[in-house]
Amino acid sequence: MASPVPNWTQDEIATNRAFFYEQTTEFRKTWYPLVPSNELLTTQPTALRLLEEPLVLYRDPQTNQPVVFADKCAHRSAPLSVGRIMDGKLECRYHGWQYDTDGKVSHIPSLLKDRSIPANAKVQTYPAHEADGWVWVWPGTLEDMQDVPKPKLYHPWGGDLKAISGYVDLDIDHSLLLENFLDPSHLPFTHDTTIGNRKLASAMTIDCQFHGKFIRGLQVNPDCPENITAEFEFHPPILSLYCIPTRKGHCRFIYEQRLSFFDTVFRIPVVGSLVGWYFPGFIKKILMEDYAMLTGQQERLAMGANAMNSPVAADLMIKTYRNWWRKAMKKNPWFKGYSDDIEDIVLGDCHHSCASAETKAVPATLSGDE
Repeated sequence: MASPVPNWTQDEIATNRAFFYEQTTEFRKTWYPLVPSNELLTTQPTALRLLEEPLVLYRDPQTNQPVVFADKCAHRSAPLSVGRIMDGKLECRYHGWQYDTDGKVSHIPSLLKDRSIPANAKVQTYPAHEADGWVWVWPGTLEDMQDVPKPKLYHPWGGDLKAISGYVDLDIDHSLLLENFLDPSHLPFTHDTTIGNRKLASAMTIDCQFHGKFIRGLQVNPDCPENITAEFEFHPPILSLYCIPTRKGHCRFIYEQRLSFFDTVFRIPVVGSLVGWYFPGFIKKILMEDYAMLTGQQERLAMGANAMNSPVAADLMIKTYRNWWRKAMKKNPWFKGYSDDIEDIVLGDCHHSCASAETKAVPATLSGDE
């Protein structure tokens, strides 16, 4: 059922638009779901990037709570993510320095007995929260976090239904994947073999409504303007689906589906297992239909091509998103490095070869809802 169309004046529309752009263009003032709860272990750390910054995540064996550090040892800047959990603490594999959950070094094996642990032997920590089967991370300041509610997955409907969720890592910039989800006119063609049908393609217009901190897009049949054929929403900065900006040109796509029949089928062991196996594969199949388009588009944008040429009425939501994206990028939310004083030992771009484990397409994995 379509949402009612607000009867706003032009002044109200302008006010709503200005409020939206003023309040939503800070990438670091939001919670990001990064890792399924069932993948965060008490026995092994996990490496991931967020907005280019290397992070290490693990589960505290004593409290079972998620812990997030900058992935850089306070001693020699080695990655903590290749370390181990020893005696309930994160231990760097290089020299065995151990960290408490507050990021401070609590043990240095090579330290002389009459010496104290250096006061600066600590790493940056980040707030973490667990909700809806995911571990969420806050990349901004503690001050900015105070007025933001605790995170949860967005449920436009069916919040109490059984869910299947998972993720896919892609070598596609989060902005391209996100705007792809805001583009209903590609569905009949790119997804002709799955969720679309080329024979049903038709003319359409898109109406964008600014509702506080999100935009609702309405797909309208121009021959029958009162007939809203579809609606979708953009909740900055990562949609109502989750396109996580791990690093430039890469993202983690988190999906979730809630259907009423899930509640029934998951009570039947064999059937539930089949649905749990089939659904992530189907999601990945749909995603791979987009993949060739988006990777090719990304290559051409890197060569100087425009993100949009000759726009038509069906592109209004994408144009609106691109306008928002430009405003957000002016604030440069990406990780700027640990210091401006770069060591001479870093040679060219050689450090990029081991920068991340993200690949072109990691098979989708279920969250704790199996």
